[in-house]
Formats: sequence, C-alpha cells, structure tokens
Amino acid sequence: MIRSLLKRYTYLLPALLVLLTLFSSCRKERQEKDVKRMNEYSTSKKYPSKFADESLDRWKQQVPDIQDVKIKSTADGTMQPALFYTSNTIGKRPLLVMLHSWSSEYLQLVSVPFAKWAIKYDWAFIHPNYRGKFDNPEAMASDLAIQDIVDAVNYAKQNAEIDESRIYIMGSSGGAMTALVAAGKHPEIWAGVVAWVPVYDLVDWYAFSQNYPHRDYNRHVVAACGGEPLPGTPAAEECKRRSPSMYLPNAKGVPVFLAGGTEDVLVPVSHTIRAFNVLAAPADTISKEHMDYLDQEQQLPEELASTSAEFKYFGGSDPEVVFARQSGDVRLVLFKGVHDMAYNPGLLWLNEQRKKSTAPATGTAKN
Repeated sequence: MIRSLLKRYTYLLPALLVLLTLFSSCRKERQEKDVKRMNEYSTSKKYPSKFADESLDRWKQQVPDIQDVKIKSTADGTMQPALFYTSNTIGKRPLLVMLHSWSSEYLQLVSVPFAKWAIKYDWAFIHPNYRGKFDNPEAMASDLAIQDIVDAVNYAKQNAEIDESRIYIMGSSGGAMTALVAAGKHPEIWAGVVAWVPVYDLVDWYAFSQNYPHRDYNRHVVAACGGEPLPGTPAAEECKRRSPSMYLPNAKGVPVFLAGGTEDVLVPVSHTIRAFNVLAAPADTISKEHMDYLDQEQQLPEELASTSAEFKYFGGSDPEVVFARQSGDVRLVLFKGVHDMAYNPGLLWLNEQRKKSTAPATGTAKN
C-alpha cells in the first residue's frame, strides 16, 4: 500500500523539495548587534508588576513568541515547566537562564524585560520553575532544583543553536542564591553569573530573620530544611547544603557580578560581600568590621569610599553606586537602595563575558 501511494504521488516530490528550499532560504542568518540600555526599564521595584504577580496570559501579551514548555527531569523523571524563547534565525546565540525569586514561580512577570532583551538581541531565553516557590523540600536550591536548571540548559541546547561560550545565569534574592549555588556546583557551564542581593548562607540568614518573626521566609526555611537550622542540627546541615557558602569556591575562574543594596533590610548587604570575599584575592577582601558597619549603619565606611572603583554599566535611571571593586573574575557593586535588582547593568555586563577554557579551581568555602 505504501509503495502504491509513493508511486501515485511521486510527481509531488519536486514541488515539496522546492517548498523546503524556499522555507530554508527564508530563515535569516543571526546578526550580532551593538547592545544598548533598555531605557524603558529601570529596576524590578519600579516595574509595573509586583514580585508576586504571575500570569501566562500576560507573558503571552508582552512576549507573543514565548513558549510554555515541559522538561523531563533527569533526576526524578517528573515534567517540570519553563518559559522558553528562541528565534528562527540561523546561527549560534547566547543563552540567558533567568531564575525567579524566592516567593514566586516561573511565570513571574518582573522577568519579562529579560525576555524582551533576548528578542531584541536574538538571544535564547529560558525561565525554569526549578521546583517553584521556596516553601518545600524540593525547592530552595535543592539537588532537584539545581538539576532542573541544568536540564533547562540542555533543553535550550537541544531546541536552539546555543553558543556554549555564552551561557549566562542571573537571579535576584532567592534566585541569586540559587544562581551562585548553580555556579559552584556546575562551573563548567557558565560564561557569566549575575547575583543581585543574594542570600549567602541560609543558617545565618535564618538567625537574622528571627528579628522579623512575621515574615514567611522563616517558615519556608523550616519547611524546606526539615526544622529550625540551629547550630549542630540536621536542619542546619541541610541548609548549608543549599547555600552558596558550601560551593562558591568552585566558581573561581567564572566571571561573577555581585550587587548588594546598602539599605537592604531583607538580606543584609554583608551576604553579598561575603560571596565576593570567597572569590576575590585576599588583598581585595572586605573586613568583617566594615561589613558590620554597613549592616548596622546602612552606609559606606569612609575607609571604603576612598578605594572604590568605577563600574561603568550603571546609568542615570539605575540605583546610585556607592562602591565597586573588581578582583580577578569577580565584581562587587554596592548601591544605595533596598532589596532590588536593576535590569540593565547585569545584561550589559553579561554581554561582554565569554567562557574561559581553563577549569575553575575547587575548594571549600569559608565564612
């Protein structure tokens, strides 16, 4: 029967070949563009949606070509959701892995500007769920969550032409914490890592958060880590296993951009600085005395003001930079502001990063 059908419609084959050729010829070669600031976006606090706002319909309205996809976890076989974008141009392109924050999931609307950047500059973009809100054991930078991020990268590589020298990851708050854990666990993947106002150590942050018992974050940590992470408890060990403090030395050699707000009362700015100290040369680290001053006074010590370096990626609509320091592959920026993330600086910085051929060093973090 199949043979008879083939004989009957053989005359259509030339036309089909012509159509396939025409379709292929319609695809354009990807063109690298000079990047510029997105002047319509400033910070996530100023974005017209709140951090908790999530909606697939609104994503579709603002990013019509976004795809709501399911990715099979290589860790437990479950199907995990993600938002994915790539164009139909020919050629390899950067991949931006954007992570949602602590109390949201993959439909978080404040991430829309990152997808619009991907469209404008023909990057691929993926926004994985990585087990959703940080209120359960499977989430909060667990092994499953980190593997979901790796699986998302592999999904993008299977469904788009990805330049493996330009795979980037970015997040703020809990997303920044997870980005740093992913950097330490899988430094071989990343060409650049951006972490805005990250939690560096969950045990220490839980202790700090006891000053604010009304916050849900305390209950989330207990739920995810199996109890109060008090010193010497299994819950404290579990929290350590989910913290950048455990893995970050492995990311030495990976370009990392860290940003903290001096007026942040949700995650003290010392968490950002401690992450910097792990990756920086010993001579460039910031003392505990200066970190304590920043946490308590919410302003820069005079001694640090005289040693600040310029950080060119911030513009007029971005928070004011009060301190910047570069040490090897790690950049630290302290800005005058609260628990926030600016859209442009991280993207402009990532655009200049390329994966190094040398393998990052390994080691154990110190507090």
